[in-house]
Amino acid sequence: MKLRMIWSVAALCGVFLLSLDAAAQVVAGTVERQLCSASRVTDADDLPLAERGWVFVGDTITTGANARLIIRFQDESSLTLGENARIVIDEMVYDAASGSGSQALNIGQGVFRYISGAVGARDRQRVAISTRVATIGIRGTNFLGGELTVGMPKGVPHYGFQIYEGAVEVTSPAGSVVLDEPGEGTFLPLTRVAAPTPVRQWTPEEAAEALAALAF
Repeated sequence: MKLRMIWSVAALCGVFLLSLDAAAQVVAGTVERQLCSASRVTDADDLPLAERGWVFVGDTITTGANARLIIRFQDESSLTLGENARIVIDEMVYDAASGSGSQALNIGQGVFRYISGAVGARDRQRVAISTRVATIGIRGTNFLGGELTVGMPKGVPHYGFQIYEGAVEVTSPAGSVVLDEPGEGTFLPLTRVAAPTPVRQWTPEEAAEALAALAF
């Protein structure tokens, strides 16, 4: 009888601890659309994602070969990822009643497209997006970025950014540029610290490569 009581108490404690762990997780958003494999990686697990599944603050999101993924965040901002991407959701706080909050995303790898939501509309300073080569300041934004093969001399690994709507400021340790006309873009090498290249309209070939990397 005594042993049975010990096991019952232990089981209840286990359930309580699991409940605390779930409550401690902050929902950042949901998977709106998915093609092929994607996962959310935590300190303890590597969990497969599926459409309508949750993603949480602190998650590292990864996509596999040929994959595509759209995450819809709590403030209605969205992030589209291409294959072999890796990003970290550092922060996502949103109060729907006031529209206030903050968002921080770290893009480690892959091509992505970000469309700002309520947090950015209320206070653009409360959205922080960082990449391997630059940080991005948003201004009511729809833009893409990532590792590309065209846009700089052949054989130079590089990163590109292009604006579709609104504006972004692309800042590296060596300088910054503002993209504020639809179709404008800039590039940075991946192998050394450099300022963004002068702003110009991307060629059809450059734009097509980036769009193809995100197309479902």
